[in-house]
Amino acid sequence: MESSPCQPSSVADVSASGRQALIVAIERANAAVVAETTALRKRAGVDLRDFERRKSQALLDLTRAGRNLSEGSGDAVLAAQLGVLRSSLHDNMQLLSTHLRAVQEISELISRSLIEAESDGTYLRQVGGERI
Repeated sequence: MESSPCQPSSVADVSASGRQALIVAIERANAAVVAETTALRKRAGVDLRDFERRKSQALLDLTRAGRNLSEGSGDAVLAAQLGVLRSSLHDNMQLLSTHLRAVQEISELISRSLIEAESDGTYLRQVGGERI
């Protein structure tokens, strides 16, 4: 039985090609996450939609590549690559959480300022001489 260029000749080929596809997908996902984290740290104008699109595509690629890999392939290289990705995702999540908290605080300040600017004070409560 001959194999065509599109079909692997053995189960080992499927496993090897699946492994390589997963490594590439992990590297691509890590690159997208690190790029976003770096941009956020530089506090440059960040296009979060583009990063969201890149990370969504990376997740799709990871899911597809993972399906082609046999279970229980205790591969040290894959484990190391996944460890790097996990660490990058953790850093990214912490930084995004910090930015979200800052946005929430700013929006609360703006809301409070708008309410105070539009109010004549009739419906504001006072506690200890301070409006709340």
